[in-house]
Amino acid sequence: MSENLIIYHAPDMELNSFEALLKEEGISLRKITRSNMEDLKSCENLKILLINNEFANYMNKEMSELIFCPNYSNAVVFINGDGGQNINKFSDKEKVFLYLNGPIEEDELLKAIKGGFSYLHSKLECERLHSELDNRTRELSSLNEIGMALSSEQDYDKLLDLILTKSREVTNCDAGSLYLLDEAKDAGNRLMFKLVQNDTLTDLKFKEYALPLTRTSLAGYVALTGKFVNLEDAYNVPGDVDYTFNKAFDKKFNYRTKSMLVIPMKDHKNKTIGVLQLINRKKSKDIRLTSKAIVENEVIPFDEKTFGLVISLASQAAVSIENKKLYQNIQNLFEGFVKASVLAIEQRDPTTCGHSERVSSLTVGLAELVDRTSSGIYRDIHFTRDQLKEIRYAGLLHDFGKVGVRENVLIKAKKLYPHDIEYIRSRFDFIKKSIECKYLEKKLSTIYDKNINNYQKYFDEIDKELNKELAKVDAYLKEVEEANIPTVLEDELFDEIASIAGKVYQNYDGEDRHYLTPNELNLLSIKKGTLDEIERVEIESHVVHSYEFLKKIPWTKELENVPNIAYKHHEKINGSGYPLGIRGEKIPVQSKMMAVADIYDALTARDRPYKKAVRHERALDIISSEVKGSLLDADLFDIFVKGKVYELVHGR
Repeated sequence: MSENLIIYHAPDMELNSFEALLKEEGISLRKITRSNMEDLKSCENLKILLINNEFANYMNKEMSELIFCPNYSNAVVFINGDGGQNINKFSDKEKVFLYLNGPIEEDELLKAIKGGFSYLHSKLECERLHSELDNRTRELSSLNEIGMALSSEQDYDKLLDLILTKSREVTNCDAGSLYLLDEAKDAGNRLMFKLVQNDTLTDLKFKEYALPLTRTSLAGYVALTGKFVNLEDAYNVPGDVDYTFNKAFDKKFNYRTKSMLVIPMKDHKNKTIGVLQLINRKKSKDIRLTSKAIVENEVIPFDEKTFGLVISLASQAAVSIENKKLYQNIQNLFEGFVKASVLAIEQRDPTTCGHSERVSSLTVGLAELVDRTSSGIYRDIHFTRDQLKEIRYAGLLHDFGKVGVRENVLIKAKKLYPHDIEYIRSRFDFIKKSIECKYLEKKLSTIYDKNINNYQKYFDEIDKELNKELAKVDAYLKEVEEANIPTVLEDELFDEIASIAGKVYQNYDGEDRHYLTPNELNLLSIKKGTLDEIERVEIESHVVHSYEFLKKIPWTKELENVPNIAYKHHEKINGSGYPLGIRGEKIPVQSKMMAVADIYDALTARDRPYKKAVRHERALDIISSEVKGSLLDADLFDIFVKGKVYELVHGR
């Protein structure tokens, strides 16, 4: 038994004869007095309390609380206690370890005392194990909470900060730093000094930078070897190792680095991806290491238990970093896919270059304003970061279905296709040549007529009639060219085109043909724009193509509405839109916002083959008229104008 074993006994008990025997066992013998009663509460020593009936009857409540205190270092042995039958009301018989009847033999007393101390040792060991179990449970719970926190953090920089913060918390470190391995193809392998934290130097300014990956630095050595380094004092690095400690930081900031733990962060493939460096483990969390004396008194080495915690945390951190990198790589891959898709659209119709990006920016900008609106019908509408991303992708890909539309229809600049108008011009040239032949025949007839003496006079009249006929054909062609321009077709011009189409000429075979075919007349009779009904339906089908394409993408839960938003951006409040013809309440608010953005950009963007760009003010007037016609959402347009969302794309 150890020297801190003490027997306290009642004052009237004569145990002098046992003192020598007990001393041989390393046990001290003391009487219970008023002066040492408070010592009974101490947990520093193991104590056997020997009391009898006389002492028990003498005890008051305060004394009883000290004697029978719930202390794992005390055991009460009651001598002549009658098994607790006649015990003082202040005595707690449930807390008596053993009852002995006098007179007591040496062997019996020694056996009882040894049993008591063994009992106390067992109790203390139980308490220690329970405490250890509680500590381990808390540590595991803490690691689990940290793991969940690391898994849920989406921001990469915040993730790194969280890793270092939690590592310092579980080890009670004053400072720490974090390095990541950079395997850049152009720069070779190097360490990126990403982050530093220091509770003593709270105003420390830091900017990340690259370090050469060598075994001479602590971080480099750990990164290259995958081994940890545990230094009790960084200023006393063993002489037989490759690495050294650089004191430059300490000298610059008047800091003292002492205990250090530098460990590799390894991913699930056991590959080192970074290094965690923990500095100055402290006894007290809130102490600032402002002097060398405080450092010497407060800083302690990293023990095996702490090391195990940090290794576990470093593994979790590495996996979290790798997962975040993987997620970012997937994001970059998808961003590249989206940009390639937008490029494919724009290469088919170069005049709309930048349209998808601008519509996306305008729609997201409008959504952000709606999210902040505190009044009106949209005051309760809010968008998360993921929902804003969803809107952005829908905006970028809203026109992707145009890849399924015939290119000549997609970029049709006038009512007639270029080859059609060229064919008409050639036809009118043929008609003019036919007229010239007709009047040339008249001249020949005149020559053959022997009764005519002055041929020139008749020739002049024939030429005059010829020129008049040719001028008519030129005027017809001019009117056709004018009708081919995609402006609003006036009724008068429509009638003239119909009249021209009804005129007849003869082809090479002498067959009657109309100046314009039925299809040409149909196209030239388009009242507004360049598309006939069949072509308009084909253009409008791009929305369905977009939807069919987008819904085949395995969107995550956060982005699952992208296809639906893009699908309905051409729907109108009054139900006159396409492709579904649904009314306002069934149109997603994201699609309503995109409709405003799409029309604004279509009106104000650079000239397209089939229309001229209009000024900003004129575009707002046109959209306002559509709002009044119940085509667009009035409240969203009001937010668009008052919030000056259009400024997001000015100058692009």
